[in-house]
Amino acid sequence: MTDEALRALIGRMLPAGADSISPRLREEDGSVYEGVWEVAAGGARYILKRAKEKEAEVYRAFFKTPRPYVPAVYASAQQDGAEYLLMEYVSGENLQRCTRAKLDAAVDALAQMQADFWQNSSLAEAGLCFAESFAQRKKRRNFLGSALLEKHYDAYLALYERLPRTLCHDDLLPFNVIVSAGRAVLIDWEAGGILPYPASFARLVAHGRAHGELFRMTPAQRAYAAERYFGAFAARHGIARADHAYALSYFLFSELCEWVFIGNRYGKEDNAYYPRYLRAALKAARVLEGGGLLI
Repeated sequence: MTDEALRALIGRMLPAGADSISPRLREEDGSVYEGVWEVAAGGARYILKRAKEKEAEVYRAFFKTPRPYVPAVYASAQQDGAEYLLMEYVSGENLQRCTRAKLDAAVDALAQMQADFWQNSSLAEAGLCFAESFAQRKKRRNFLGSALLEKHYDAYLALYERLPRTLCHDDLLPFNVIVSAGRAVLIDWEAGGILPYPASFARLVAHGRAHGELFRMTPAQRAYAAERYFGAFAARHGIARADHAYALSYFLFSELCEWVFIGNRYGKEDNAYYPRYLRAALKAARVLEGGGLLI
């Protein structure tokens, strides 16, 4: 989009127009987010984002009332067949380099959000619905390439189908949480809906390693976060500790299987993540085979 068109678009949402517009840079490497800009106007700062996939629908369906755990949306406008959202600018740090304080804020925000939408059947078809999500996951089973992985992935699918549901951010990787002054905000809602409750938490903690290049989280931090999540959310909704630990183990296992699926489906030769995730998935499956837990 040209600068002139971008300013005209912003002018439809901010009548006074913008004082400055700059591309949004990724915290992790300084590269430019496609379709995301920082906007300064009248002494305030905003984010302008081209909505992708389910994002605009999720904000309209779930967040018409402002919520502390998501950015506020001030206005929207259509341009060239796409929808653009003018949103709250949230400063702070993401969870790529995890700390206890960041985990506290992130887990508490997730627990509050999921309590707000617990078993909400009236919004079951909004955003990423269960049927669409479940179909996506079932397809992955065909590309695992291991009888052991398939066996335990089948157990995961059975859990996915029967567990209680609530609002889940279906891509809650650590860079999709921003923490500032004790407040955690979940961003980039391209996929979200009423889904089995462990999905968001499992994705948040599954991919960090003690010396990870992309996501850094120690085993002790992961265990701490799991205990906090159980106390702040699962226990308060009548989920027994043993049932929760079993379900969470299988959702963590499924996160490992995703990269096995990607490698087998789309090519593993140039996939740097594939060997590590295959080893991790097989190791996790052997733990589950022996009746153990992953966290």
